[in-house]
Amino acid sequence: MTIKLQNLNKKYGKKPVLFDINLEIPTGSFTMLRGVSGSGKSTLLSIIGGIEPMTSGQVLIDEQDVSKLKGRARADFYRHKIGFIFQGFYLQPQLMVAENIALMGIFAGMAKKEREARAKELAEMLGIADVLESLPAEISGGQAERACAARAMFMNPEIILADEPTNNLDPENARNVIEMLKKIQQETGATMIVASHDPMVEKYATQIIGIRDGRVSMANAGETGEGVEE
Repeated sequence: MTIKLQNLNKKYGKKPVLFDINLEIPTGSFTMLRGVSGSGKSTLLSIIGGIEPMTSGQVLIDEQDVSKLKGRARADFYRHKIGFIFQGFYLQPQLMVAENIALMGIFAGMAKKEREARAKELAEMLGIADVLESLPAEISGGQAERACAARAMFMNPEIILADEPTNNLDPENARNVIEMLKKIQQETGATMIVASHDPMVEKYATQIIGIRDGRVSMANAGETGEGVEE
């Protein structure tokens, strides 16, 4: 699904965070939103994902202005079209990994057997089938990130958003997670958007969008992006 941002601005109170953003993210791309902490990349990701409202401008997904969606239509659109991998995991600590993965199915009214089968399918795909009956506190950071990816994939979304997916991981697990996200993008055809300051992500990106002080600049995949990273 092609994503277009037009004249997008965001303020928190009187404080501007994003300034007149205009960009296009192609269908099926692996796009990196690259910038240091506080640059605005996570806010931009949250606006695309419908978590944060914009102050002004438009977010067009396949030419549809998603800001005009209301109520059930809005909830259904984001539930089925977009999966979000949150920074810090946000797995429910009282639920087993299998139950965490299947949460979106509960909200969508999916039958229990169907939810369980889908959770098992995704866990096997991502190499965490052996921890499905474990609580989040009992698994590693890499396993938790994979559980979050499985949860994001549960409804077969056409867009997957990942906010700093390597932030809490050691280098080996970080590489494994990025390779996993790249594989998901390639095998499902989903548009993958990763907000990160990790240079490792650049190697896998087909599009790099630099963000600095709330403004964007385009870079070729593989470029260092002078002035964007520190």
